Amino acid sequence: MNKKGFTLTELTVTLAILGIISAISIPSYFSWLPRHRLQTSVRHIYDDMNMARSRAVKTNTVAVAIFDISNDTYTVFLDTSSPVNWALDTGEIIISNGRLENGVDIYGSTFSSHTLGFNNRGMPATALTGQDDSVLLKNPSGLYMGVRVNTAGGISIINSTDGGTTWS
Repeated sequence: MNKKGFTLTELTVTLAILGIISAISIPSYFSWLPRHRLQTSVRHIYDDMNMARSRAVKTNTVAVAIFDISNDTYTVFLDTSSPVNWALDTGEIIISNGRLENGVDIYGSTFSSHTLGFNNRGMPATALTGQDDSVLLKNPSGLYMGVRVNTAGGISIINSTDGGTTWS
């Protein structure tokens, strides 16, 4: 008798166990996905803003981030115009063209004209509308996160648990 291979019973039991594990884990995965997409989008903005601040200091110029709320995109570039015109002109160096993950929206920004700049000392080059200004994101599950810049140029990730009313 040939003892190599699997019996039909062993194969059926293995497939049944895999089916049960899949039935349990797939709904969990789909509830996790929107949160992950929001966190990924926020992290990209956070990283790109830190890169902009570093490049502004390194190149002794102004780095600008412009948020396009209607298209859920943003552009970070070095504004080498003299004087600084806060617009992407031909020949200026683009640091990042960011697009948010599917289902994530920029629903607000407290930056003046949705534009933020860092000067050659790593400080905000634009006047902040408040003590701390932010770009705010949400997803269809009702989760809210954002990226805040303070008057000293510090960048942090913020969360809201009450629909975007208060942030921590």
